[in-house]
Amino acid sequence: MARIEIGKHLAADTRVCGGRLIFKGTRILVSDALELTEAGYTPEAIARQYRGMLTAKGVREALTLTRRGIVREIVARTKAAA
Repeated sequence: MARIEIGKHLAADTRVCGGRLIFKGTRILVSDALELTEAGYTPEAIARQYRGMLTAKGVREALTLTRRGIVREIVARTKAAA
């Protein structure tokens, strides 16, 4: 697999970030954006944090595709100390 484009904003390429799902034209992992949404950030806030490298539309597309099960991106879970 060289490159697979998913939707308008996402891609997976074995030569970029080990084939993990990224936002097109960047090396920003979709899992990073999903982690921020789980922390309560809005797509607009995430786009602002990445200073124009991402769009809120792109983040929304990633959320929609993962919720529908069209793509699967693993979000790292941290374990709480016992």
